Amino acid sequence: MNLKRTGLIASLLFLQAGYSLAQTADAKTDEKDPCKQIYCRTPNFRLQLNNQEIFESAIETPLPVLINNKLISVYPGETVFIEASVENGVIKLEQAVATNTHPERTLVFKFEQMDKKKDMFLEVENPFPENIKFKMGYMLTDSSKIYATSSCPVGGKLKLFEHWPYPIYQLLLTQAKVLGPSDKKVCN
Repeated sequence: MNLKRTGLIASLLFLQAGYSLAQTADAKTDEKDPCKQIYCRTPNFRLQLNNQEIFESAIETPLPVLINNKLISVYPGETVFIEASVENGVIKLEQAVATNTHPERTLVFKFEQMDKKKDMFLEVENPFPENIKFKMGYMLTDSSKIYATSSCPVGGKLKLFEHWPYPIYQLLLTQAKVLGPSDKKVCN
């Protein structure tokens, strides 16, 4: 992967989430390096594309996990921790963190490729008693386009497993919501 594509992906993430930083006395520095205010990581991974081809990331720029408290970015091989709260039937994504120090209020997203196969798996752990749901999209290794994909509700205090039979470069989750009693609990 080249730096141009990395920059494009970072730009897409920021635009997709309507990214904005609070103004500070050092706003110019903050705009150039948002990772001074929010948790970032430099994802590095290998993906099995088919029986012979391997895709290796070469991302050199730290990228945020949670953008504008709305968009969650997960790369293969990552386990992402998002501290959140639920009040009056609304889920609020508060911050991405490096470790799960508050499991009672931390959503966990683990994204992996099956060993020696193309298949991808996402495990989502919901610490709250309420059922929650996200809208999801993914990116493939040969495109910077974001493709919509179905997602299933994650039951209260349960784990959910999602599966795709092809390699995925990045998952994006947004529009987190608590399902009410009249909401259908279906995958779509």
